[in-house]
Amino acid sequence: MDQNSQQKSLHIGLVGAGIGGLAAAIAIRLAGAEVTVLEAASELGEIGAGIQMTPNVSRLLIKWGIADIIGDNLVEVEEFNLRQQDGTKVGYTKMVPDMKKDLGHPYGTTLLSLNLQLMRDRWWVVHRAHLHSGLVEVAQSLGVKLLINSRVNSLDYSRKGPVTVTTEARNRHVFDLLIGSDGVNSVVRRTLFPDVRPTPPSTNSAYRAIVPYSRILKDPIAKTLIEKPTMEVWLSEKAYIITYPISGCKDLNLVLSHHTDNLVYNVEDVAVEDLRKQFEGYDLKIKRVIDMIPETQRWPLLVTALESWSSPEKNVVLMGDAAHSMVNHMAQGAATAMEDGAFIGRCIAEVVQNRLTLTQAVEIYEKERMPKARAKQHISFLNGAIWHLPAGPKQEARDGAMKEEMSGKKLSRSPNLYSDPRMLEQVYGYDAEQHADEAVRTFLQRREGVIDT
Repeated sequence: MDQNSQQKSLHIGLVGAGIGGLAAAIAIRLAGAEVTVLEAASELGEIGAGIQMTPNVSRLLIKWGIADIIGDNLVEVEEFNLRQQDGTKVGYTKMVPDMKKDLGHPYGTTLLSLNLQLMRDRWWVVHRAHLHSGLVEVAQSLGVKLLINSRVNSLDYSRKGPVTVTTEARNRHVFDLLIGSDGVNSVVRRTLFPDVRPTPPSTNSAYRAIVPYSRILKDPIAKTLIEKPTMEVWLSEKAYIITYPISGCKDLNLVLSHHTDNLVYNVEDVAVEDLRKQFEGYDLKIKRVIDMIPETQRWPLLVTALESWSSPEKNVVLMGDAAHSMVNHMAQGAATAMEDGAFIGRCIAEVVQNRLTLTQAVEIYEKERMPKARAKQHISFLNGAIWHLPAGPKQEARDGAMKEEMSGKKLSRSPNLYSDPRMLEQVYGYDAEQHADEAVRTFLQRREGVIDT
């Protein structure tokens, strides 16, 4: 009997063709399962602006060939600068690691190994549309079925075994496993957990905008911001601005975090004059760029908290924002969704090879990924608190603790989480596929009595 005849035939369905859903589709297809993605929209695409592809997921873009497709539209960031509201630099991270300095660091061996990995995996920024297009191209080349105009109307998952999905167009699909990758307003999550509602944890929300380089270059003051591809952050009480280049350094992406008088649950149209007034007192360089913003929207920062991600029969499971939406202060929302997809793909591979059941694969995924997602939610809260500090002793202590980084010295701990060694290891050095392989191996060893439970 050949190897293929020993493999289990699986048809996995995903609801939602966003970044996380497409990453999962690619990983599961590579695992050997048939994959169908149901997308509600009438065409494939991604709204929004820029997105950070940090090393924990840039490795997936490289491995899956997506980086080659996106090409020059991926921008590698050279440095990260934290500034006070007036532009005074208070924090610094060199995005390309310095190996010689790492050797002399208290965490030298760990940092050297980690930074060798980070150099391979890159720190990219990209327009969401370019990332999404690359994911679509790879998914389709692998044989993933992407069905548009397929808004899900109902699920029948009450019995152990296959799940039946009915769309608004009355089309029926039957899957061995259904994955809800349909974002913060997930139909799948509402079906499983109707009492759960993603909630803004505070009055914090964010403006998003894009300004063309061609316009910035005409301003003698503003153009100094784009002399090289850097990520810049201006910090102030209850607000900050972050900028970085996208689209092959043709556009500058801006995210302007701020607080409002009320909780924000949905994307809101905002008069651009209100945005400009809110950031009136900032560094002239960034203020000149803000004055170039033609229009903007206010985006909510919603957090989803669940005790389980799956149906009782483990034939429906959630991922990405459907399971664990988070505030944006560490730029890990989409990255965490991609990690989910890569992880569950490796678990599905073991089902295809008849080493796990689908139920066991889902249980391993939940057990291992839920704590990781919660940790990302907490770290994102933490960085938001650090970046939103009011003027005073705490802000002075934060800036003082980062002072030595300005001269290139690496610290054992830093309030600049983009260079803190523990954050580098926990967040940016994380390998979802390796984690999945280790978790499966441990499960199999325990089942076979090789190690104690």
